[in-house]
Amino acid sequence: MATALGAQPLRRGPLLLGALLMAGALAVGLAYGPRLGLLMVVGALLGMTLYHAAFGFTSSWRIFIKERRGRGLRAQMVMLAIAVLLFFPALGAGTLWGQTVTGFVSPIGVSVLFGAFLFGIGMQLGGGCASGTLFTAGGGNARMMITLIFFIVGSVIGSAHFSWWMALPAFEPISLVNVFGAGGGIAVSLALFAAIAAFTVMMEKRRHGQLEETPRFNLRDSRWLTGPWPLLMGAVALALLNFATLALAGRPWGITSAFALWGAKVYELIGGD
Repeated sequence: MATALGAQPLRRGPLLLGALLMAGALAVGLAYGPRLGLLMVVGALLGMTLYHAAFGFTSSWRIFIKERRGRGLRAQMVMLAIAVLLFFPALGAGTLWGQTVTGFVSPIGVSVLFGAFLFGIGMQLGGGCASGTLFTAGGGNARMMITLIFFIVGSVIGSAHFSWWMALPAFEPISLVNVFGAGGGIAVSLALFAAIAAFTVMMEKRRHGQLEETPRFNLRDSRWLTGPWPLLMGAVALALLNFATLALAGRPWGITSAFALWGAKVYELIGGD
């Protein structure tokens, strides 16, 4: 009896949080429109996916470089493959279910090289990238709250002279959809993702003799509410939720832009301009 009573709150917890989320989304939808209400639900599901799958982006590259374990990178390639299959036809058409859609197409230049180098140092010192910082801080890691605060501070500082960075020398931005069309862009992307996945398999087997064993997961298990999730499940969910974001917001899911917005709002509250 004690075991049953002790387990009951674990079952009620996710349901209670889900009810609160739906109530909040309904309130936002009534106040600001149904799209924003639905985006709130999508955002919560993205956070749930990142947390339960412990899905890190830059951490997977770090693990591969240091340990030659490529399971995380291969999961990312699966996510990207699903994403381009969904995104490119919509981006090529310019609309999705009546919503105008655009992608993020930015140039590679001096600002990217400098920013990537600076970000790499910060990621090592802070212990996570943007998505990793959010889901670990949201999961109760107090140390990552410090990283999040300085992520926001750095974003605000960068946004203050963003135009200067963008004026530095750079190549012209390239959109695979514009250059090759939706079908050609998909083919080029899938070939690149397959090559990266194959390279990780080769290097991992060379170092360890075999691939890292993937933990088994039973879809009938209630752990889909409480986690943990396998990386592959997280990859599929992130791709689908990103597509939902495109359909609702007209642009893909972005993380770091929110940091600058939050910081700017706080700066305004304390009298900044």
